[in-house]
Amino acid sequence: MSFSLCPLDPWLAKLSGQSSAGLDIGALHHWQMERLRRTVRRAAEKSPHYRESFAQLPPDLHQAVLRGEFPRNFEDMALLPFSSAEDIECDWRRFLCVSLDAVARMVTLRTSGTVTGKEGKRFAFTEDDLGRTADFFAVGMAVLLRPGERVLILLPGADRPFGVADLLIRSLPFLGEGINLDPGLPLEQRLELPPHRLSFGALGFAGNPLAEEKGFLEELERIRPQSVVAAPSQLARLLCSSAVAEAVRDVGLRTLLASSEALSPDLRQKLEETWACEVFDHYGLTESAYGCAVECRSHDGMHIREADIFLECVDVVSGRPVPPGQKGEIVLTTLTREAMPLVRYRTGDYAAILPGPCRCGSPLRRLERVQGRIVRGPDGIHVVNPQKGGNRA
Repeated sequence: MSFSLCPLDPWLAKLSGQSSAGLDIGALHHWQMERLRRTVRRAAEKSPHYRESFAQLPPDLHQAVLRGEFPRNFEDMALLPFSSAEDIECDWRRFLCVSLDAVARMVTLRTSGTVTGKEGKRFAFTEDDLGRTADFFAVGMAVLLRPGERVLILLPGADRPFGVADLLIRSLPFLGEGINLDPGLPLEQRLELPPHRLSFGALGFAGNPLAEEKGFLEELERIRPQSVVAAPSQLARLLCSSAVAEAVRDVGLRTLLASSEALSPDLRQKLEETWACEVFDHYGLTESAYGCAVECRSHDGMHIREADIFLECVDVVSGRPVPPGQKGEIVLTTLTREAMPLVRYRTGDYAAILPGPCRCGSPLRRLERVQGRIVRGPDGIHVVNPQKGGNRA
């Protein structure tokens, strides 16, 4: 057995206590099941929302949850009730499983659907929650970066401690290796760069999230990045400029990571042709602590962050699981979240979990690109394709 070309494989093998010879998918599934049982039991014990929700299960299943013996297998997850954005918007505190003193970061999402007078969707994260995301960033970015390269990051949050851009910048020096996950250390110390990484990691630089032509040209000249991380809407604006296209080619931009919104095939093709760089897609949402799935160099779907995330795909009407390759709503269960574990959370994203292994040889499950957002209203269920997310506080 040997590892694939996907850097997530050896990372997962290490986290799940496997040998360095390769990733055994059976051993990984056993490890994931233990984490699922622990998450479900902890949510039942600590979260008022899940305590009440799981109490409606048949008595034998409810008792199995409380004993930490459920689910027995991945298929059992379909027996648990869904949770939703509306539940969190109604009262996010009912999902909290730690004291407010343990919360290192709080994110508020307000969208066009936020009810007046409501706080919006609020998500809390401990330092360990954020540390695991930084670990995923450090390993996942090795898909598109080489040691010593510079990355221009246009995503928002660089000015907020442990915002998505700040977390990405802090994790890049640990490229390919991952960060220290010792829970006994404050996150600041875990993200301190050890001397031996000075010549091996990558360097991240914050750009202007407005992604205006003049400012972006200045950033390209000053930083001369080999890679850019940005949202598709930012990239679409910059793509209109012939001056930007010339500057991108001049600095030798090699790779581009699209994140935070759905990347359309048309925009992807135009970026590859106009900027002459390799484009990678990433799926992340605040509910998953930002990182969730990323493409490898085979561009055969996005490899799921199986260390911390369990994804299902369900029929948008019946809620029943659909087979690999069939589109439906993506449902999220967190495996390691401390502050606000989520169990069978309906993301509202419409996509499919792809069948079979990736061309790179990795056995990890893959997510196809998100096709749109599921909107439920008085006139039925529709799939639309707006920009993801809302205003972040």
